[in-house]
Amino acid sequence: MPVLVWFDTVETWVQEHVLPGGEMAAFGFLMMLLIIAAVIVILFVLLAKAVRRAMMESGLRRAAKDKSPGYRILLAAPRGLSGRKAGKWLMSALEYHLGAFNFGAPFKLLRTSPIQGGLEGRALARARRRMVVSQADMFLWTERTGHRNEGFLIHGLSRGGGLRAEEARPFTLALPGRVKDLDGQLPRIAAYFLARELQPALANPQSFRAEKMKLLAEALGEMLDDCASLSPALLRRLEADFCATGVHVAEQSGDLDALDRVLRLRRGHLQAPQTDRDSWRVVQSHMDIGRALIARSMVQFDRKQVEDAISHLSKVIEALQADPTIQRAQTVSDTMAKAKNMLETRKRFAVNFGV
Repeated sequence: MPVLVWFDTVETWVQEHVLPGGEMAAFGFLMMLLIIAAVIVILFVLLAKAVRRAMMESGLRRAAKDKSPGYRILLAAPRGLSGRKAGKWLMSALEYHLGAFNFGAPFKLLRTSPIQGGLEGRALARARRRMVVSQADMFLWTERTGHRNEGFLIHGLSRGGGLRAEEARPFTLALPGRVKDLDGQLPRIAAYFLARELQPALANPQSFRAEKMKLLAEALGEMLDDCASLSPALLRRLEADFCATGVHVAEQSGDLDALDRVLRLRRGHLQAPQTDRDSWRVVQSHMDIGRALIARSMVQFDRKQVEDAISHLSKVIEALQADPTIQRAQTVSDTMAKAKNMLETRKRFAVNFGV
């Protein structure tokens, strides 16, 4: 056949001009050994992955069977040298500070294999699956995106608020990207925000006794003293929580220690340039100032303070009345009232006239 003749011609040319017959055979044998070695390496890698996966699944199922009291928190092992440093920092922050914001509730930190990516589909699906298998209360993994102000991202799923594992709520905590910027109060701040995801009631001081909230207000005040590297978004959340907690403590126990700082903070927000003012932050500032002034007047009456409080709270009412959501709710309420009135009128008409 022409094809076989062509191959014979090529083989003869290679033996005459490239490699003699014996060397060609040796070259072929060497290539066969390399192919066999490559296949062995690939099989070994696949076997190692299967073993790691089996060990991970076993660890997740053991966590699900653990019935000891307390929170179970899964941490995915980070990749790379910088990732490992950040992961070690996060583990230390949780070990040393989380208990203070859980008010002594026990918790366990459990390691699991890495997850790459943020809250996009594939990474989130993997994290949710591990959450379901382990029945953990929170699952955390990290991502480094550079040395920017928000270059260290802590992604997570939380069952806080009584959610089932399948319903776990995703969130991201953005911290400074440089490890040297994660010192001072930053470990404590990270632990607080993660505790807040684990216990959403922390954002609602009325859910706790004033004695516990006083300790929290003191801790939040200390965090605000040393948070220069914190992103503006997290700083606003921290300030809002401090103000809400400080006002609640004053209202419930008459302890006015935090009120001066609450008033300074919120008045500063109202005096910020118009371009830097957030509409909801302005409303919340008026609310906190009004509540703070009333709480102070309940301890020591001051007519001027009460009048100022009324002025601030009036602005809150005006803002809420102008809010489209509130207006829609009012429209729905008015319509429902008309419907109920129509039924009552029809009922009275039927009773009186037998129709």
